Amino acid sequence: IWENSVFHVFVPIAKNHEINTFHLIDYLFTQQKSVVVPKVEGFEMLNCKISPDVNWTTGKFGVPEPLEFEIIDSERIEVVILPMLICDKKGNRVGYGGGYYDRFLEKLHPDTLKIGLNFFSPISEIEDVEIFDVPLDYCVSGEEILSFGAF
Repeated sequence: IWENSVFHVFVPIAKNHEINTFHLIDYLFTQQKSVVVPKVEGFEMLNCKISPDVNWTTGKFGVPEPLEFEIIDSERIEVVILPMLICDKKGNRVGYGGGYYDRFLEKLHPDTLKIGLNFFSPISEIEDVEIFDVPLDYCVSGEEILSFGAF
């Protein structure tokens, strides 16, 4: 993934005990990568390109959001690091039910890498997959890194 330049990284919701991605964000800056984080507006997520010295506030659902940012188009994003509750062995994911990432993933360039971070390994199958659900390319858990065959 390191040949890519523009990374969208979710920021963790502390009350949901999500994986702390601030360490990854800091690392990406040391590698001279562009870092994009989400900001919820209505039913959509904005792509907010941030700088290393960004100031944060707490937004909708307790999600940290940047105070200073540049909005960029979804087509520019090359790698997405996204949250989830669980995924299955086909790369289908279950999030928190708001559909924000589902709507966001539909707007990406088809070659954008989609990497889910999770504390748990994938389950066998998620049965209620919808036609509009976009599968992951990879899942990184505490146990393993799985590729779902797209690359």
